[in-house]
Amino acid sequence: MTHEFLDVQVGDYVAINNSQMYSSSKAKERYWFGKIIDRIGGARDPRSWTLFQVINIDTGEISIINADTVEKIIKREQINLK
Repeated sequence: MTHEFLDVQVGDYVAINNSQMYSSSKAKERYWFGKIIDRIGGARDPRSWTLFQVINIDTGEISIINADTVEKIIKREQINLK
């Protein structure tokens, strides 16, 4: 099983799953989209990305997220900006 998030590069876009628990004990899922601005490696292997610093493309907020919250990666080469 290959982990796609190990191939994430600075400049890639990601869909992030932000699950939150509410007092009714029902999980509500909410997704947001961000752009990778930095990658943070693990203690055992610095090239194994465990955290990403991302900028929310809607709000401009910068956050550090766990790599396992990334649902989809859109490589910067896939985006046709004109």
